[in-house]
Amino acid sequence: RLDSIQAAVLRYRLTRLDSLIERRRANAALYRALLKGVPVRLPQDKPYEFHTYVNFVSQCERRDELQKHLAAKGVQTVVHYNTPIHLQPAAGSLGCKRGQFPVTERLCETILALPANQMLTEADIRFVSAEIRGFLGGGTP
Repeated sequence: RLDSIQAAVLRYRLTRLDSLIERRRANAALYRALLKGVPVRLPQDKPYEFHTYVNFVSQCERRDELQKHLAAKGVQTVVHYNTPIHLQPAAGSLGCKRGQFPVTERLCETILALPANQMLTEADIRFVSAEIRGFLGGGTP
């Protein structure tokens, strides 16, 4: 239930939604271009999907080290799922054990959401990409 002020704000924000999504998609494309050849896996656009990149989740074998490096440079990243769902306390009654879902477990060890929201500038994306490239290697873009 919205009051009339919340509804007015939402109505205004909805008029800008398409441009905000396009900005996030452009940020994702810039990351992909700047991080080509770097040992980090980035989400790819698929012809049958339209990704809005609310989260831009990468995969990196050195995820924890990279996250610490980026934090030291003032770059906030997020690990959304440190513990796989089947190993969460709430799923204890299911009786799942470590090793039953190895892909899920591996992803939980490597995923890292990079900043890609619509408020970032091209310079911001270039800075984050340069820090990732400098830390992980991969030559020049």
